[in-house]
Amino acid sequence: VLTFHCSFIHPFTQTCSIYGTGSEYTATLSDAILPYKGDYLSISLTKNELIQYDEICVSESKVIEVDNTDVQEVCMWKNFSKMVAKVDEESKSQESDIENEVWWGGSSDEVKKANAIASYSLHTQIVLDALMESIRLGGAKVKV
Repeated sequence: VLTFHCSFIHPFTQTCSIYGTGSEYTATLSDAILPYKGDYLSISLTKNELIQYDEICVSESKVIEVDNTDVQEVCMWKNFSKMVAKVDEESKSQESDIENEVWWGGSSDEVKKANAIASYSLHTQIVLDALMESIRLGGAKVKV
């Protein structure tokens, strides 16, 4: 189970916390929406444990810094353009396999990522279509 919380209600509060069941750490990004000025983006990882008969909580924290030279949208467009270029280049010589959700032929990491993103998008749309059908039917169960 993965829990994600991010609020747009409070001004300039851009903290995003990601919790995962079974994960040792909670990830917190303090500038998830608009990056702070600087060369690095900081991600805080916190691990909490109970000791002494589960009466005391102890924490372990560490900070990971990643490159912040480009804003998120720029990185997204750069990655998208790399994927499109590789799909265009490699799919001309390799076959797709729609039944196995290989939308474009190719073996590079970029083509593999493009195929994975396309599959995620298709599955998300299937779930959303089922949700809308269930709502239309008054909350009835629908086959996905």
